[in-house]
Amino acid sequence: MGLLKFSVIGGGGVGQVIVKHLARATDAKVKVGDIDRARLREIARISGDISISPLDAGDPHEVGRLITGSDLVINASHPRFNLLIMKQALKRRVNYIDLAGYPAEQMKHDSKWRKAGLVAILGMGEDPGLSNVLARRGVDMLDRVSEIRIRDGETSTSEMYPFVALFSPDVFLEEAVSPARYFQNGEMKTNLPMSGRETYRFPPPIGEVSVYAMDHEEVHTLPVYLPKKPNFVDFKLALRDETASAIKLFQGLGLLSRKLVRVGPVKVSPLSVLLHLLPSPSQIAGKISGNAGILVEIWGEASGKQCVQKLYSIMTHDEAYEKHMANATSYLTGTPTAVCALMLAQGRIESEGVIVPECLNPESFIGEARKFDLEIRIEKTEV
Repeated sequence: MGLLKFSVIGGGGVGQVIVKHLARATDAKVKVGDIDRARLREIARISGDISISPLDAGDPHEVGRLITGSDLVINASHPRFNLLIMKQALKRRVNYIDLAGYPAEQMKHDSKWRKAGLVAILGMGEDPGLSNVLARRGVDMLDRVSEIRIRDGETSTSEMYPFVALFSPDVFLEEAVSPARYFQNGEMKTNLPMSGRETYRFPPPIGEVSVYAMDHEEVHTLPVYLPKKPNFVDFKLALRDETASAIKLFQGLGLLSRKLVRVGPVKVSPLSVLLHLLPSPSQIAGKISGNAGILVEIWGEASGKQCVQKLYSIMTHDEAYEKHMANATSYLTGTPTAVCALMLAQGRIESEGVIVPECLNPESFIGEARKFDLEIRIEKTEV
């Protein structure tokens, strides 16, 4: 097989989880680029064949230099760089994975990737990513599918930080204030941001939490790419009520605006100031308690009986920190990415073109993910 050559763009909490997994692989070389030199110094402390480079992910020349000679590039930075990095990867014949983004826009490049004999896998983190794979596994176990409900659960608290985002604060806040989308009867429909609040009972140790409707990649891809088509798909994210209130306050005060305002002699965007003050996911590792998890609930029919499949993975923040020096959300997000990257580099994913995670073999993927300390459970209940 020879040396596996990876490039990772983004060295935050999730990027660090990815790099640790890849660096532990036999005969693997990992190049990491990030605009934040402090993050690069943290990456440099990870054992393995790792090289670091200051990198502006918005500069195509810098991206091109980093990924040249790699087998695979992973965008673990902001989704707004997906198309730029995809273009550079295609130009240099490098396979590609990202963790979130804009699947409809990226899918337009499918024919070019197929012609090149390369693969780009979109949204391969926790959700989207693992959630899509779990949805595919659940659907494959049913004869007919009616509804798919995706629930991202967490009960995180911190005595040190009054407000925490367990993944990129920029992405988290953008998702929270965007109109919520859901799929019903062949149409995409829209609700207000953070609407549809409900109390959802997750398996222990999460239990009952408030969840809010969000726009998410799974809502857009599952109705299209699953082999059995559901009539309904939605996504809801768990938020503590005080977190939801804080986000609404931020928005009401204009703190989520990217528009520049003058403050004394300088111009800054309110969002940039807020993001500067909020702790990063890597900073909160070891300083929060609680749990995080992803659950996919699938309603349908098997052997003539109505049933519900629940597929989920849950991890405590304490366990994630003690074993992996990460918060649980970072671990649940970065680990599926690394599993996919290793499977692809090892020739165990034979797809070509631009694909989404539900196009992968779910049994093989779940079996491999379990080797990386992801506890994935499947429960079936007749209704």
